[in-house]
Amino acid sequence: MRLELRGHPVFVGSGGRVGGAELGQSAAGWQGGDAPRLVLWHGAGMDRTVWVLLARYFARHGVDVVVPDLPGHGASSGEPLGSIEAMAEWGDELIRTLGEHHGLGDGPLILAGHSMGSLLALELAGRLGERETPPSALWLLGSAYPMSVAAPLLQAAAADSPVAADIIVTFGHAYASRLGHNDVAGISVHNLARALLRRAAPGVLHNDLQACHDYAGGERAAVQLQGCAVHLLVGDEDRMTPSRGAAALASLTGATTHRISGSGHMMMNEQPERVLATMRALLPATSGAPT
Repeated sequence: MRLELRGHPVFVGSGGRVGGAELGQSAAGWQGGDAPRLVLWHGAGMDRTVWVLLARYFARHGVDVVVPDLPGHGASSGEPLGSIEAMAEWGDELIRTLGEHHGLGDGPLILAGHSMGSLLALELAGRLGERETPPSALWLLGSAYPMSVAAPLLQAAAADSPVAADIIVTFGHAYASRLGHNDVAGISVHNLARALLRRAAPGVLHNDLQACHDYAGGERAAVQLQGCAVHLLVGDEDRMTPSRGAAALASLTGATTHRISGSGHMMMNEQPERVLATMRALLPATSGAPT
């Protein structure tokens, strides 16, 4: 679905009733606008395509799914936003626009994000909590706080060097993934991630990594999460947001931690079925979904 926000074209992957679709409502059992709203935020230098399997599953099971390309990413135009706070402000505006003009219901709101997108989701949840009520659930994948980025990676990204993508895919995947293991024959998640990162426009990856490195609003956001079920999905071989950073974030937000075995940082591509099974199990508990 294409729309305009702040004078720039925005592309939003959508399912459920968003944009006029009617997928899976009767099978799921939700009535009217009661279906959960699941908003999925991509990570640094990425785009909405990292969520394809998960988004399609939930859209076909009655959930109103929203999967945006952030400005300057994927099929969305405009300059990339320079801070997590700016991304969250833009995301808040997008969700309100979708509700007012594009069929997004008013059911329980679930914010989910991977890596940079997890910080965006956390910041947005805090802002919603300050203004009214926080989302019903917050799912943070491959996350840590603070999310410091090593100087060599920042320097390579600032130079728009392909080395930046190489660093991310090397440290972002589990050992088996780097060797080419995948349940689907002929698919290399390692090479797919590299291709996606190298497709980003000049300056985008550095912008995003710097925003992650600079973000210092986690404590303020966490205070506003009362009543929000926070869940942290952690790859057991994640070297980009390692366990100590994830543990600090879990302590800060009161999150329940779920380990994704055999996965590094890029868990949605490395272990998609395990991530999906975890998120499916969380949905009834956090959204009021029918059983």
